[in-house]
Formats: sequence, structure tokens, C-alpha cells
Amino acid sequence: MSAMTLILLAASGFAAETPEERLQEFSERMEIKFDGVETVSVDELADMVPRPVLLDVRAPKEFAVSRIPGSIRADKDAVSQLQRLGVAPDDPVIVYCSIGYRSSLLAEKLQKVGFSNVRNLEGSIFAWAHAGGDLVNAHGEAEGVHPYNRWWGRYLRRTLWQWEATGG
Repeated sequence: MSAMTLILLAASGFAAETPEERLQEFSERMEIKFDGVETVSVDELADMVPRPVLLDVRAPKEFAVSRIPGSIRADKDAVSQLQRLGVAPDDPVIVYCSIGYRSSLLAEKLQKVGFSNVRNLEGSIFAWAHAGGDLVNAHGEAEGVHPYNRWWGRYLRRTLWQWEATGG
């Protein structure tokens, strides 16, 4: 294998062996790509009191399977949504998705319109689940996360894959 092939493999996330390692590599690349977006770690979020506004940027089906307790699903017009909710431009807002890409895009958008205290959850809900963070859905406690699809699911432990909302 040439040196260039190895570099390309590492850059695409295939060099890491575990989903956690792949997710960490991806998160590091997201911090470079979205250098104007501050991040918050899973541990930092878990310790935040009071809890900031948590915006889940994932699709309705993903959100239905599980979410971080207290989070709300972001509307297509998240700016108007935050304004309707009475969120001030300097209130703390944490955004997350599956791995951090969609939420980084929203964080940039919110910053451009004046929300000054927006941060992205590093590794997003996949990292939260890997760390054993609480997950809920409309039925109560949830045990897994929607992997988005099989390709993106390689960043999430298979034991955490959940395609449908369950509970009762």
C-alpha cells in the first residue's frame, strides 16, 4: 500500500478499527472543517446545570427512535423556532445530530444570524450513546440510536443500532 493510499484511508475514517475511534477521527475533521463552531464534549454537557437548549437536527424518524433527554427536534426554520421559544441570542444552545455534520451546519447558520452562544456536541448522539448517556423517546427510556443508514452506522456500535422506536 502506498503512503498516499494510507493517508486517504485515515482521512476517510477507515484506518480506525472501532466505531468509537472512527467517530473520534471524524469529530476531529469536523472541528477543522467548521473551525468557527465551538464544541462541547459529552462529559461537559452531562455536567451542565441548568441544561442549555438542546436542538436535535436529525430527521423525524431518527428523533422518534431516541434523543437526549430534554432535547427538541429542530424545525426546518430553526431560527424562527428558537425565537418562538423565547431563546435569546446569547442563551446557551447545544446542537447535535448523529455524528456532528448536520449540527455543525446549523450551528454556523445560527451564528450568522446572531446566536452567539451556540455549540456543537462533539460526536453528537453517537458519542453520547457510546458514553452511556441517557436516551429517551415518546415511550420513555430508549436503549439505542437510529444509525441513519448502514454506511454512517459504522460510527456507532452495532449493539446500539435501533431502526424503530420501542418501549412502553
